[in-house]
Amino acid sequence: MSSGSQSTVFQYVAPFVGVLLIAVGIAGAVPGGYAILEPDLENCGNPTIGVESPEMTAERFGGETPRPRVARLAFEDLSDAEQTAFREALDDAVGEAQVVGDVPNADAFRRGALVSYEGEDHYVTIVAENTCFQAAPLQFPLGVFAIALGVLGILTPPLYRRLIRLEQRARRSE
Repeated sequence: MSSGSQSTVFQYVAPFVGVLLIAVGIAGAVPGGYAILEPDLENCGNPTIGVESPEMTAERFGGETPRPRVARLAFEDLSDAEQTAFREALDDAVGEAQVVGDVPNADAFRRGALVSYEGEDHYVTIVAENTCFQAAPLQFPLGVFAIALGVLGILTPPLYRRLIRLEQRARRSE
């Protein structure tokens, strides 16, 4: 390679590749880092249930007995976490609450279920699963490595110029 083509490679190609590596690194490191932190957040893995008022439930089913596909559950049969979320949803303006803990009736809630509470039926469904984000285990460290390598590529031109100056000074002093 001639010194002109070397100069072009170090002045233009290396920084361009560095910028591309930084972009790829960010695209890998951000979701990879989020996947590491998300389980510590309260939202991850806890479904949100929606509870309708007795009036809305009666309107939904037209005052008739619901079809047999709708599961019927007694409030006492719900787990402690489900009971707590049920009460919170009743007090919530939107009628939703997150179930933090064991959800043994999740399948029934996914299909929609009637829960008898204080003598009245409430239609309950899961309105959000709140699943955890999945990422490959090496996604974060490889993303950080790509960013570091990209920074090195961007810093190549000034380092190359400094190396050339040192070489020129060494030649002059000889």
